[in-house]
Amino acid sequence: MNRRLHPHFFVLPLLAAFAIAAHAEDTKTLKAGALIFKYGKPWEDVSSGRPMRAGELKYDHTEEGLEDVEVVFYYFGPGQGGGIEANLQRWIGQFEGEPKVEKEIDEVDGHKIHYLYATGTYLDSGMGGPFASQKTPKPGYMMLAAIVESDQGAVFLKATAPEKSAEATKEAFKKVAASPFDD
Repeated sequence: MNRRLHPHFFVLPLLAAFAIAAHAEDTKTLKAGALIFKYGKPWEDVSSGRPMRAGELKYDHTEEGLEDVEVVFYYFGPGQGGGIEANLQRWIGQFEGEPKVEKEIDEVDGHKIHYLYATGTYLDSGMGGPFASQKTPKPGYMMLAAIVESDQGAVFLKATAPEKSAEATKEAFKKVAASPFDD
């Protein structure tokens, strides 16, 4: 019996291999402490080198007509940066009154990631940092925050943006936060 192989038999595996290679080339990394976070478009590295920041990523929402969302990565070293609950409460305290708050804990490959989503009037301290005396109220804002536990010290991720923009970024934010552990 003489069987002829369809031309797609050869082409499809080649296309799949090309797509995997192209995806690998599009994946970039950001190192914070001992953790290496992976990201790709529409994320862009916008690291400024500002003190205390391990890096910064921006989620480009141009196509959706929403504001871009910047995520700041903080790493202070083993045993530094404060406890998990203290940081979550401090972040909630950056809102006026009683913001709507959601917390969740994921475990990825034995590592805990603590997420906080807070919505309300964010009190922006601008370039003055968290200790600035003047804060600008920003109603309708949402904070996406994560604490990624590691034996070499936690990495803290934080973003604040208008609620629609932040909500549209939420799943991509979680994916980046868990990326050091997904292989």
